[in-house]
Amino acid sequence: MVLLAMALLILLTNVIAFQYGYGAVRTAVDEASRLGARLDGNIADCEFHAEEVLRGRGGLLRGTMGDSIEFDCTIEGAAMVATATGEFEWWFGGVPPINLNIEGRSVIEPPVEAAP
Repeated sequence: MVLLAMALLILLTNVIAFQYGYGAVRTAVDEASRLGARLDGNIADCEFHAEEVLRGRGGLLRGTMGDSIEFDCTIEGAAMVATATGEFEWWFGGVPPINLNIEGRSVIEPPVEAAP
């Protein structure tokens, strides 16, 4: 009975860790798309910022949990689109990983015309 209780506790803790990881990746994607959508922003800035938010100094998910997460930024029409793909592994062996595909969009700022 104690073994079952410990297994359930570990499983519940793992689910909570996944929720935190999902939120961290979501934040990185949203911030990266916003930065890339600035007037002086570009795709390289978007991808670099996503990495910094997730894994940089003071990053939200610097451990091994987010190692498989990859970021890609593209411009679709008038929007900067940041996408994160990857997976989270369970702490128990033999369980298939949880796949992630998170997308964030921000409208690109139009150039400001000089005042007459």
